[in-house]
Amino acid sequence: MTMQDHRPEARGPLVGLKVLDVGQLVAGPMIGTYLADWGADVVKVEQPRIGDPIRKLGSHSGAPLWWKVNGRGKRSIALDLHLPTDREVLRNLAKSADVFVENFTPGTMERWGFDYPTLQTDNPGLIMLRVSGFGQTGPNRGHRAFGRIAQSFSGFSSINGFPDRPPIHPGIPVGDYFGALTGTAAVLAAYIERQRSGRGQEIDLALYEACFRLMELMSATYDQEGTVIGREGTSNTYVAPVGTWQTADGKWFSLTASTQPVAARLLETVGGPELATDDRFATNSARVANRAELDELLAKWVNGHTTEELKLICEDNDVAYCVEFDAADIFADAHYAARGTIETVDDPQYGPMRMPAVVPRFSRTPGSIRWTGEELDASHDDVLADPSWGATLP
Repeated sequence: MTMQDHRPEARGPLVGLKVLDVGQLVAGPMIGTYLADWGADVVKVEQPRIGDPIRKLGSHSGAPLWWKVNGRGKRSIALDLHLPTDREVLRNLAKSADVFVENFTPGTMERWGFDYPTLQTDNPGLIMLRVSGFGQTGPNRGHRAFGRIAQSFSGFSSINGFPDRPPIHPGIPVGDYFGALTGTAAVLAAYIERQRSGRGQEIDLALYEACFRLMELMSATYDQEGTVIGREGTSNTYVAPVGTWQTADGKWFSLTASTQPVAARLLETVGGPELATDDRFATNSARVANRAELDELLAKWVNGHTTEELKLICEDNDVAYCVEFDAADIFADAHYAARGTIETVDDPQYGPMRMPAVVPRFSRTPGSIRWTGEELDASHDDVLADPSWGATLP
């Protein structure tokens, strides 16, 4: 009996899709994680004895915590792609794969003989997603890059932080995650197109482009007005009021009013009808022009109340707000619990592990977390003996 015989049956809209995850760290592998969550059979190819570097990151208690989540639902096999024999194993697996995801420095796959024209000769329906910092073409194609580099090059970091301080990079590699979301959508789009044409295709995803695609206002403003949008702290350059202020009991409280009715309700809540109709704050353009004065009023108002008082006031007056949550707040929150946003999965080393649930929610074909990230090479024999990986696509 193999390890596979003990595992839950795959569920989700992508059951039957076969994916080779030949990436490492975050962007490429996260694409495989999404596909695995939705039912795909994802085979994670890792370097023998070393594995994906993410196995060594984010762990303070011995076992690889980040890998337990990022590697969930995947079958791990170890192949040394520097060796001709192991390259041949991967080449044979690629013959029956639907999707091949890699995120090595451009040129690496070609040196190993895994360029797309070669793979497509054996498998015309193969979809190959190539993730890199700067893309497969252009003068920067060979530069090494991570999510943080992509964030900087795209302009994303330039608008995050306070004007008198360095640009802020979030505590997670959002550039990688932006790329993963874009790459997952691209794979599914190519898969849908394959249903019509019967043909696969190569997808070139540059992480900086995935980040830059989000910079809609920044690029349009510079193009049409010549204005470089800079860092505004917790405020916003085109909407007011928007910000985060500290409450009387030390919590951070966020308010946003992106539409005129919400802004009017917030201002009336803070200072009565006369504040909502004050010429300085009556329209969004006026509020943006007088943002410093408005922010000062809101900071004083927030600081004069406890967090619980503010929550009740905002709810009673239909004002958009949120307390800034940390991990402890999230794990104790009733809404997270009611929706099952955090799921508990059994892990052979930790026992019950809580982690983000599968999103989004499919009504007929819900996805599932079948297992946490497994030990390196744990599924080698299972994968090579699996008949579903032994036939070439027509």
